[in-house]
Amino acid sequence: MRYVLFLLVFISVAARSQPANDACDNAMLLSNLNNYCSADAQFNNSAATSSGVSIPSSWTPHASSDGLDVWFKFTAVAYDINISVTGDVSGGGSRGGTMLKPLVALYSTDDCSAFSQIIGSLSVNGNAALLYVGGLTVGQEYKIRVSAANNNTGTFKLCVNNYNPGIEPGQDCSTAALLCSKQGFTNSRVAGAGNNNQESAETCLGSERNTAWYKFIAANAGTLTFVITPSVSTDDFDWVLYDLGTTGDCSGVNAANAIRCAAGHGVDNSGCPNEPLYYKTGMNLTETDQSEAGSCGDGQNGFVQYINMVQGHIYALLIDNFSNANNGFSIEFGGTGEFLGPQSKMSFVANNQCSANQSFTFTNESAYYSGLRWNFGAGADKAVLTTAGPHTVTYSSPGIKTVVLEAIGEGGCFTVATKTFAVGVTPAQPVIVPNKTNFCIKDTIRLTTTEVPGLTYSWTGPSGFTSDNASVAIPVKDFDVAGEYILSVSSGDCFASSVSITIPPVLINPTAAFRSVPDLPAKLSWPVTITFFNDSRNADTYLWDFGDGSTSAETDPMHTYTTAGDYDVTLTAFKSTVCSSSVMKGKFVIRAIGTLFIPNTFTPNGDNINDEFVVTVTNLLSYHLRIFNRWGDLLFETNSIFGNWNGLHNGNPVPMGTYYYVIDGADLNGSKIKESGSVTVIR
Repeated sequence: MRYVLFLLVFISVAARSQPANDACDNAMLLSNLNNYCSADAQFNNSAATSSGVSIPSSWTPHASSDGLDVWFKFTAVAYDINISVTGDVSGGGSRGGTMLKPLVALYSTDDCSAFSQIIGSLSVNGNAALLYVGGLTVGQEYKIRVSAANNNTGTFKLCVNNYNPGIEPGQDCSTAALLCSKQGFTNSRVAGAGNNNQESAETCLGSERNTAWYKFIAANAGTLTFVITPSVSTDDFDWVLYDLGTTGDCSGVNAANAIRCAAGHGVDNSGCPNEPLYYKTGMNLTETDQSEAGSCGDGQNGFVQYINMVQGHIYALLIDNFSNANNGFSIEFGGTGEFLGPQSKMSFVANNQCSANQSFTFTNESAYYSGLRWNFGAGADKAVLTTAGPHTVTYSSPGIKTVVLEAIGEGGCFTVATKTFAVGVTPAQPVIVPNKTNFCIKDTIRLTTTEVPGLTYSWTGPSGFTSDNASVAIPVKDFDVAGEYILSVSSGDCFASSVSITIPPVLINPTAAFRSVPDLPAKLSWPVTITFFNDSRNADTYLWDFGDGSTSAETDPMHTYTTAGDYDVTLTAFKSTVCSSSVMKGKFVIRAIGTLFIPNTFTPNGDNINDEFVVTVTNLLSYHLRIFNRWGDLLFETNSIFGNWNGLHNGNPVPMGTYYYVIDGADLNGSKIKESGSVTVIR
């Protein structure tokens, strides 16, 4: 019967927030598909696009469009496959992922321009989908398409099992299934005793109830052990092992050549209260008894002594479910002895690897076979060959390749060996281009290189920084981003020489600050000269903008205003010409001549005409205005030359009448100024 030996090399793939496998051409490679399952929520179709591939017929009950799909690929190493996609099965996205109503389909194609869907059995249950497909071609590449109904997007868990159907046993010795190797297997159902239920009549088993018969040939002299585990722990499984010599003649099956037997009733010890309970049975290296009968006996535990197989002898194993039809078992073999069957094995040599004229030589090292079948994978100049070789193969395209060698033996036995490797040409050494030579806090370091399709990029840097993008952006949030950044570029297993760039220590941002004499804001008459004092920190160069079109790079400049106008002053402080900080102050109100104008009336009635008491005065270093009523109560005061009285006191309009002002100040020469008088409020 069929048996597959898996010798896969696991290649890890990581899901990305923007799915890299959005298109068929970028399908994500899956390997080691013997009961493979991703982590919960490892993959997603968020931000995926429609591939334009027609909707599979199996999807039509669930979806009306082709959906937002992502793609995976694998090389078949067995005939059957189960694919499950699990989304939000808990209502909170904690088991499987967040995807709603997932869908899955399988295609047999190496060329994404021509799709051939493989029809299987799709079942959708809530937010989980399961696809079964049988009859795959070993060595062929297949693609898995995952989408969801109604254009749903989200994360999901993907499980794939590429396997061969279970070995179907016979129910009599004459129809026993041939085991090609000691690979364990599961038989899910044992029912009926065949045409002759008395073949074991003279052994510890007695007559048969529900039987499964297997045969194997000893490839060498060595020990043999096994463990039979019922799929239902309350079922009582018994067994008999026969040595049929070199002929394998089932007509000679009898108690004389039954070399081991176990028929204990360990699932129920009510009749033997001193016996232990057990349900597993078999042979191991520690037991000394060679048979356990169905009656009570000292030390029965379901296991008997191992055997030493004789090379070339044919053995028959009868397994009987004494308790219940329809339930099955699994079996695992051990010991130093081997079963005779085809043994698939190959050696692999890379010639001129990573060069333009590279090739790969595969040599057959299989044994005990009657036929061979090679499949060299996508892009190979040789497709399928059946001769031993050696075979030298070239590939027309780079990427991960899987070569499959199938060794075929007698009775339908076969084994499979695989070799997974990368084909690529050494890429040119990349060049890193930074956006700046020095950086400050709150900057962004941008390191770019020319991206070449098909290449893999790997960055490492300070504080554990990693990225697989061609170009990277690193926010400068702290000083620990300074240091060496290394970029490695590869095509498959072919690596260019890595390059690096060193980011110098991050600079401290400067703080711009200044004051002036006279201080801002001020009302002045031209010409007037202002002295500026620089109070900036962590800066080494400066740029002053005086608002009238004039600038200065001095630390503490003086500037003369010669024309009337309203001017704001801006100081920008720099650190190493990279980091900067700016501050603006205003205003200098420059008028043609020095004036002092104090109105004697104003009308605060809200018509925006003469609504405030405005004192026009220029060229003062200091200024203090106070307003009093006739009883000497202070109603308003300000130290700002731009502070005007709006006729309010404590937020309420003052009555019409006469009020009194007092102005104290000092001019640019430091001489004191004092003015007083009255002003009438008219409403």
